[in-house]
Amino acid sequence: MQEALKSLSTADDIQVAVLDINLNGELVFPVADELARRSVPLIFFSGYHDLSVPERFRSVARLSKCAGSSDLVSPVFEHYFLNMSTLAPLRAGLPDQLVTDLIAGLRLRARVLMSSVKAADSLVERTLERAIVLAATREREQPLDAWLQELMSTIYSESPFGPN
Repeated sequence: MQEALKSLSTADDIQVAVLDINLNGELVFPVADELARRSVPLIFFSGYHDLSVPERFRSVARLSKCAGSSDLVSPVFEHYFLNMSTLAPLRAGLPDQLVTDLIAGLRLRARVLMSSVKAADSLVERTLERAIVLAATREREQPLDAWLQELMSTIYSESPFGPN
């Protein structure tokens, strides 16, 4: 937890955060407090259905680890992606693309690469997480679907059979 708080002290431009509630036995609420202080949209991602969340975080979206990748694109992500100019193609002639419209194609590509549906959904989730982190680095001329496919290929080549 201390490492996460230390990393936050040097992070300037956090757009959205997906936090696992329990990190190696430590609750993530101190990190969530700092992110909330900065007005960063949060989603709690947890395998614990019965874990109580402090009152101050009752309105934060919660996503179960058993949820599919399409559930990851919650209203927070959809709002974020729709409003980020760095994700919108700017060159004339390129159609606007919504991340939500691209999920099915990402899942299909991941399913071809991975041996199971669970592994494929995990690859899609990691791709979307990395897209959030790297959104500002996307070439403005590059179509969103091509960029996401490229990210997925990179993630797959880094660890084709395991988590992050």
